[in-house]
Amino acid sequence: METIGLLKKNLLFKGCTHDDFELLSSLFVERKVSANTTIFSEKMPGEALYIIKSGEIRISLMAGEGEEVGLLQLGAGDFFGEIALIQESSRAVSARSETAAEVLMLSRKDFLALLDLDPRVAAKVTLSIARLLAMRVKAYSNKLREHLLS
Repeated sequence: METIGLLKKNLLFKGCTHDDFELLSSLFVERKVSANTTIFSEKMPGEALYIIKSGEIRISLMAGEGEEVGLLQLGAGDFFGEIALIQESSRAVSARSETAAEVLMLSRKDFLALLDLDPRVAAKVTLSIARLLAMRVKAYSNKLREHLLS
């Protein structure tokens, strides 16, 4: 699937126009990833958002000494690492390819350039990320509550 088609199907870019997609697609870099390759690890600086073009990516967390807990299994069309666009901090999770994969990468540096180039488009993306994070906080709060009460 071409970059614009993938972006159009992604929740992060809901409400964008054709011109917005043209601009956004020019900022993404395609990267091929071999199977069993770490894309980023916990505590690494967050530097980019990734959208999976093909393949499977596992998001995990270290729960103890050498103990890895899988959180999510992601596939084509899914995205991860979005917090890196809006907050300069270290990664809270690790991302590793389960299979050979192709990902589209939007660096924080390029996203910050988009803020200057077209603040309206950057604001749409930022608002989408904020909505997504709010939904995740609510969902995980409910799961944590259930876990603590069981």
